[in-house]
Amino acid sequence: MDQSLWSDPLVIEASRKFVCARLATYEDAGEGKFLEGIYRGRSGQLENTVFVILTSDGKTRLSRSGRSPTMVFGGAVGWEGTVLALEMDNIAEAHPPPKDHKSADGPALPIAKSVRLAVNIAACDRLPLVISSGLDDAQLQSLATVGWKEPYLGRLCWASTDEPAQLKKVGIEKPSAGIWIVQPGNFGLQVEVIAKVAADADQQTIARALDQALETSRRAQKYTRAHVQQGQRLGKKWQTEIPVTDPGIPPQGRGRPGRRPGG
Repeated sequence: MDQSLWSDPLVIEASRKFVCARLATYEDAGEGKFLEGIYRGRSGQLENTVFVILTSDGKTRLSRSGRSPTMVFGGAVGWEGTVLALEMDNIAEAHPPPKDHKSADGPALPIAKSVRLAVNIAACDRLPLVISSGLDDAQLQSLATVGWKEPYLGRLCWASTDEPAQLKKVGIEKPSAGIWIVQPGNFGLQVEVIAKVAADADQQTIARALDQALETSRRAQKYTRAHVQQGQRLGKKWQTEIPVTDPGIPPQGRGRPGRRPGG
């Protein structure tokens, strides 16, 4: 899916009226089955990207489904973001949320299914990753309050775990409770620690650590073909939870070392 659409200022503004769910496709059997019921391409099987707008109960479609917003809504080259934002605005206006439906604590952070998957997502998005480890509910809410503020929206990926082993698997040698801010490796398998703050840190301390991550992180450009070739040479592999059925992705053993990591 064209990542530039989700960086378009008009789309970002329109998306504030929606709950935007980034499902795991081949990384979760249940979500894969759900997505397969929404859209299948010519192959008749689950493809790598799926797009649809649904009602808040997740049952009724408010748009056609397809592989991307452009496939669903169209738009001339250079105008895809504008078209998507207009369509989203129209749908939001036609389906306003209940006026009395408000969360007392505010929204939770968009946490990935596992630390391992979050590292890979962060590498694909070329963003720093924030991992909360062993935080209680109040501490998680404090972190979320900071994370939803304007300087950090869309500029960080998020993960949470109570299992130190998940941290160790991605290269954090001495895992402990707290908030870890890390830079994913090029292939989304290991991390480099940027900063770590205590689990009970106040919001100003958390914000300073996040600021440090944004100041020191640089979004390196990736070229898919060169990235894949380098991964193959170095023996980098990624095993998905369910088989990859997208006909546009070569099967393992034919130019594809597992799933392309960090791509």
